[in-house]
Amino acid sequence: MGWRVHSARRLDNLSARFFSAGAMIAVIDIRQSEREGAQAIAELARTATESGIAILALVDSSHDAETIAHCFEAGATHYLDFADTGANLNQAINYAYRYVENFRGGAERTSHEQSLLTLGDLQWSMTGGSLREYWISDSLLAAAGEIDFGRYPLTGIYRTLSPEERCRVRGAMGRLRDGARQAAVPHRFNGRPVIHHLHEADGRISGRIEYLASGGDAEDWTGRDLLSGLRNAASARTWIRRKLDDGSQLTLIAIGIKNFRMINAAFGRNAGDQLLRIVGHRLMDQAHRQYEGPHLVARLDGQNFLIALADFGNSKVSDFANELIGAIFGDLQLEGRPINPVVRAGVAIGTKDSSDKTLIRKAVLALAEATAADALPIHFSTVSEADVHLEEVLEGQLPGAMGRGEIVIVFQPQIKVDSGALFGAEALARWEHPEYGLLGASTLFAVAERAGVMDSLSTQIHKQALTLAARWPASLGSLRLSLNVTAGDLAAKTFVDDMLGQVETAGFDPAHLTLEITESELIGNLSASATKLHRLRKKGICIAIDDFGTGYSSLSYLKELPVDYLKIDSGLTGDMSGSSKDQVVVRSIIDMAHSLDLSVVAEGIETESQLDILADQGCEFFQGFLRSGALSPDEFEAFALRSN
Repeated sequence: MGWRVHSARRLDNLSARFFSAGAMIAVIDIRQSEREGAQAIAELARTATESGIAILALVDSSHDAETIAHCFEAGATHYLDFADTGANLNQAINYAYRYVENFRGGAERTSHEQSLLTLGDLQWSMTGGSLREYWISDSLLAAAGEIDFGRYPLTGIYRTLSPEERCRVRGAMGRLRDGARQAAVPHRFNGRPVIHHLHEADGRISGRIEYLASGGDAEDWTGRDLLSGLRNAASARTWIRRKLDDGSQLTLIAIGIKNFRMINAAFGRNAGDQLLRIVGHRLMDQAHRQYEGPHLVARLDGQNFLIALADFGNSKVSDFANELIGAIFGDLQLEGRPINPVVRAGVAIGTKDSSDKTLIRKAVLALAEATAADALPIHFSTVSEADVHLEEVLEGQLPGAMGRGEIVIVFQPQIKVDSGALFGAEALARWEHPEYGLLGASTLFAVAERAGVMDSLSTQIHKQALTLAARWPASLGSLRLSLNVTAGDLAAKTFVDDMLGQVETAGFDPAHLTLEITESELIGNLSASATKLHRLRKKGICIAIDDFGTGYSSLSYLKELPVDYLKIDSGLTGDMSGSSKDQVVVRSIIDMAHSLDLSVVAEGIETESQLDILADQGCEFFQGFLRSGALSPDEFEAFALRSN
């Protein structure tokens, strides 16, 4: 194998110069100066894990027996000791390259990535603060054309941009100042459309210019997502509409990361943004590898992406999607740690008679179905055009329905396991639609999410439930009321004051109120959540973790939060009477809860055998159709008076 060699005799801007050269192996000779060599290793090692490079240190242990250990501590991945008479530099480099190949997923992918790096070396970097230092790659200087970097090293490119493009740059730099680690800006460079990728790390801002493809793909080059550099949703709709008008059959695959919020919480928002960029680039690479026909890759929103394939064989779609997901998400790492994204996909197929808007919606609805289900990662859309149209109608009607009093509250009784006595009720919401009848919570909240009214809907439900519960007869004054809290509720800065105000306005005793919050909603910002929940707990309000056992159950966050109850999800209790493994899981949750002085509520109890198992395992409370489903306010009051 022949090697293209770049030399660097100075430490300044080492990382930027290394990556601008498209290099994958750094050979650092520390025999003359171990201190400077260790500094060079440490600088490159900061990004070695994310970028998949190898750092080969050349040492001579005959002069210092600790030198190899020092290189390892600095971050070197390999070393060659010239104290060994058989030392072979060429073989050491070959071993380092094999390491890079394995890290990046094989020789073919590494060769492809190397070609991308070689083409993408139009780079620059600068330090922040009052005393700015800058570096511009030789390739960028050569491609600069009429840009005078000598006179305007920091603003040369900016001065050539249009007012609209300058506005985009200011917005991207603002996001970097606000804590984002990367951003992307579309603009023209020497007359050609480019994406300008910006990255901030350790007080230094770096830029990399990526030329966009010529021809048809360049026509809508401004329709790019500024985080990932992929097409955005509007640009995707334009492409899809054009292909449908041309008579193409289109296969749309919507891909989402189900546990992205948990990954974001574990690694931080900046790392989450980096994950989306990595996934986006891998999607482009793999889609191109697997299908040579017309195709598109776009980022829809949040953690959701879209792939559109023109004239793709229907029989191949399942294999294509599975291979795509395996290739992209099988070996992901963030900050040197492997991650395990839970990936789901929804597929919709359309013809020339389909509309772009409806087809995308069908793919997104199929993704939602796949996300809600645990069995199959890929769901093919089976909804009709009429069903999709109904979803659109409901989204348009929901805001008005909230004002007309069509959102109603039902109560599901919560029962003591040992005595069968009524303990309290969970407040649930339904949509009493004048045309379609009573619509369940899953439909209501899915429509609210897409209509953008989830926060106001949740607030309305809380107010209605508290007002109804405050009117219970005095003989029912010992009953508890459970309210579900959404991620949007918990994230609001005024959440605690708003909740306490609603309780006071309704005249409900806060000592009889329980707020139910799912694990994923809590873990999104654990510190802020803990502070808010402790304030509520001081007012006598209890806290329950809902759907426990379905997310990222962790003793650490249970110890940090003022939790009173764990609610075991019905998915775990459903097969309990027929599965010894499920019984073991449920028993372990109950035992853990009791060890933390928490009580347990089991959901979805429908049979006496399930109830007997819960009694044997020491579970305190249950809810489910064994005793009662959800009841209207009048029905619940009658049920409660009979029970007590």
